[in-house]
Amino acid sequence: MQGPSLRWSIVPAGSRSGPLNPRQKSLLLLASARIANLPSVVSNVWLGVALGVVAGGRWAPAGSPWPAAILLALAGCLLYVSGNFLNDWHDRHWDGQHRPERALPLGAFAPAFYLRLALGCGASGVALAGCVGAGSAMVAVAIALCIAAYTRWHKQTPAAILLVAMCRALLPLLFFIEWPLGCAKPGLAHPLAQTRLELAVIAPHALALLFYIAGLSWIARSESQRPSPPSDTRLHARFLLLLAGLLMASWYLITTPLFGLLGLLPFGIWLTLGCTRWAKSPRARVSALLAGVPLLDWVALLPLALSLLTHGKANLFALVCLLLPPLAFLAGRALQRLAAAT
Repeated sequence: MQGPSLRWSIVPAGSRSGPLNPRQKSLLLLASARIANLPSVVSNVWLGVALGVVAGGRWAPAGSPWPAAILLALAGCLLYVSGNFLNDWHDRHWDGQHRPERALPLGAFAPAFYLRLALGCGASGVALAGCVGAGSAMVAVAIALCIAAYTRWHKQTPAAILLVAMCRALLPLLFFIEWPLGCAKPGLAHPLAQTRLELAVIAPHALALLFYIAGLSWIARSESQRPSPPSDTRLHARFLLLLAGLLMASWYLITTPLFGLLGLLPFGIWLTLGCTRWAKSPRARVSALLAGVPLLDWVALLPLALSLLTHGKANLFALVCLLLPPLAFLAGRALQRLAAAT
């Protein structure tokens, strides 16, 4: 169930003028949180965990990546939810005119409640990241600042889509930035001096997320405009989506070409479907592309997992790298039937 049909399943036409029942309010709250996108946030965070662990050829400084991975996945989800509640709180007057089916225009919740949720989730996300380390806390603060800046300016300039894209691009760094800081060798002038190669590894992955979310947001913004934007605008946005996949695959196409191509295959198929099958429904297209974010992570994680498995490392870490992105994709699509992703 997508877009407009979901709108009426939450708030039936005949009951919009009366009080909302608890189920309707719960669904509206989940829609405000964009719960359907949380599996992709977990996948983005795990991408950074996997790259940090494999690039270093060892576990995280504490001896195991699992505690940090769990804390940072929760931190990423809290920061993401915080941004959604803050955005809905800030846009409540605009939504009252253009999106009256949303929770605040319907009067389902008080605006102050959304603001408290946004601040509480944001602070909790930064605190959880701080439990892992100072580097993770700094990245979490950077994400929070991008959220605040995007909320303030996204209605005023199309360039604000870079801010929301930056939030996604920073998610893998929550763990990855902590790994080189904790593994620095004694005597170095700066703890990052030995990590130039590792930072070169993370850079194309972060840029891939940046370009994908920027292209997706560009499509969402342009297709809501009236009159419709020129076709070359949509073409440029699709180019960003394709470029994201190629960037995510860049290291693997060089080092393990066959595995790299296998990693690109699911993403390429879903991207093609998103730009063809749902071409006539902008909201369905954007929802499909949002659900495809874990498949972008899989472009890197699938060849990484296959490399580990072919070298006899069939452990839990390799299995999570192999299975988490497709499971996150399926979970996201399933949750879109409960609450809209956009």
